[in-house]
Amino acid sequence: MSAPAPLRIVIVGAGVSGSGVAAGLVRAGAADGFSARVDLVDPRPSLGAGLTYAPGGDPRHRVNVPSIRMAAAIGRTGEEGAEEDFHRWCLERGVLEADPAGWSEGLHYPARSEFGRYLDERLRPLFAAPGPVRVTHRRDRAVAAHRRGTAHGTRFVVEMAGGTAVEADALVLCTGNPPPEPPAVLASLGGHPRVVADPWAPGALDGVARSDRVLIVGTGLTMGDVVATLLGRGHRGPLTALSRHGLVPRPRPASATSWTDFTADPPTRVGDLLRRVRAAVAAARRAGRPWTDVLESLRLQNGALWSALPLDERRRFQRHLRVWWDVHRFQAAPQIARLVEAAQADGRLAVLVGRLVAASAGECASGGDGLWVVHRPRGGDGLIGRSYDALVNCTGAGHGTAFGRSALLAGLAAQGLIRPDRLGLGVEVDGRGRALDAAGLPVPGLFVVGPPTRGSLGEVVGASEIVPHALGVADSLVAALIPTGARGPGSAKNRARNEARLTPRLNPIFLYERRKITR
Repeated sequence: MSAPAPLRIVIVGAGVSGSGVAAGLVRAGAADGFSARVDLVDPRPSLGAGLTYAPGGDPRHRVNVPSIRMAAAIGRTGEEGAEEDFHRWCLERGVLEADPAGWSEGLHYPARSEFGRYLDERLRPLFAAPGPVRVTHRRDRAVAAHRRGTAHGTRFVVEMAGGTAVEADALVLCTGNPPPEPPAVLASLGGHPRVVADPWAPGALDGVARSDRVLIVGTGLTMGDVVATLLGRGHRGPLTALSRHGLVPRPRPASATSWTDFTADPPTRVGDLLRRVRAAVAAARRAGRPWTDVLESLRLQNGALWSALPLDERRRFQRHLRVWWDVHRFQAAPQIARLVEAAQADGRLAVLVGRLVAASAGECASGGDGLWVVHRPRGGDGLIGRSYDALVNCTGAGHGTAFGRSALLAGLAAQGLIRPDRLGLGVEVDGRGRALDAAGLPVPGLFVVGPPTRGSLGEVVGASEIVPHALGVADSLVAALIPTGARGPGSAKNRARNEARLTPRLNPIFLYERRKITR
C-alpha cells in the first residue's frame, strides 16, 4: 500500500508568525510522522524578520527586550536552554562587542536587524533539513485565494502576483501589521512630497533635510525611532511630536517578573480590572516591587483577561484605556528612552498634547512646498496653527484598514470565508486561530496568526506572544488535517502542548530567570 501524498500547506507571510507556524509544522511532522509540503509565501529575502526585524534597518532601532530575554529560536520554545539562544548567538557573532552602545545596566539591547539576522540563520537550516515536512520560501506575493471542491474534499487555490497558483489543503494567513493609515485630517495631503505616510517604508526619511521643521504625528515607539534616526543623521531643525494625550513610552526596566495572578477570577468589566490593577500596583509598591512587575503579569495573562471581557467592555477598553495600555505595555529600549528624554530637555524635541484639526499645503522655510497644520490643545478652546517643512505619520499600524488595503483579505471576505472582528482590528478567529466565516463558523483549513487576531484574542503583537501562538496553531492544524489513527507516537504529547499554547492563560514558558550579563 503506497504512502499517502504529502499535505500541501500555504502560509502567507514569512515573518515571526508565518515562520513560527512553518517551524511548528516541521517539528510536529518529525514527532507525528506525517508528511507535508509547505509554501512560505513572502517577497522579502529573509525568513522570520518581517518588517520589524528586517535586515539593513537603522542600527539605532533596538529590540526593546535585552538579548537574554528575547524569545527563543522559532520552534524551540520551552526546550532546554532555548530562552538564551539569541544571547548565545549574539556572543558567537560578536554582536555585543561590536555594539557597546547597546549595553544598559548590565544587559544588552541589540539592533532589531540583528534579531532578524538571527531568525534567518536559525530557520534556514531547520527548513532545509531532510524530513517529512519540507518548507520552501516562495519569493512572491499572494494576491487572491478561493476554495474549490475536489474528489478528495475542499482545497484552497492561492494565486500569486507572479502569475502562478498553488493548491493547498490548508491556508494560514500571517500578514502581520498593516501599513500605517494617516489620520483623516491629513487626507488632503495624500501624496504630498513633504509628508511621510509610512515611516517604515525603505528610505522614508531620506527626503527630510537636516534643517527642516518636522511635525511627528504620534508619540509612541515609532516616534522614538524616527527621532533616533533623524538625530543620528545630524538633524538640526526643531522636532515637534503631537498626540491627543502626549504620552511617551516608558523606558524598559532592567528586569520584570510576573507577580500577580488576575486570571483566577478574571473581571468581566474594564472598570473592575482597572481597580484591581491599581490595587496591585499599590501593593507592589508597599512590597518594594516596581509597577512593571504588575504590567508583566498583565502581559502574560492578557489572553485570558481579554477573553473574559464581553464585547461592549472590549469596546470600552479600546475607547478609554488602549492608549494607556500601549504606552505602558510597549516600553522603549533604554537607549531610545534616554535619547527622547535628552532631546526634550535640550529643546530639540517638543511634545504637544492636542488634536489635529486641519492641514494644508503651504510654503516652507526653504521656499518650496511646505505644510500648515492646525491643532487644538487638549483642554483648550483655541486653535494653534504652525508651519512645518515635513510631517511624519507615526500613528501606528492601520488595523482598521486591513481589509480595504489587502486584495487577499478583501477577496476572502467577499467570498464569505473571513470577516472583520467586531472591533474592526483585524480578522475574527476562534480560540484555535481558525478563521470565522460570514456566519461566524470556523472555516476548515483556514487559520490566522499574529497581529490580525488581536481583536479576538488580545495582544498577539510581540515575538513572545506570537511564537507560542504560532506553534499552537501549527499543532491545531495538524490535528485538523491528520486522522487520529494516522498520527505517530508523539501526537498525544503534541495535543497536550497544543492545548497549553492555545489556552488563554499564564504561560510559564516565559517565566524564566531574568539574569544580568556583564561585559
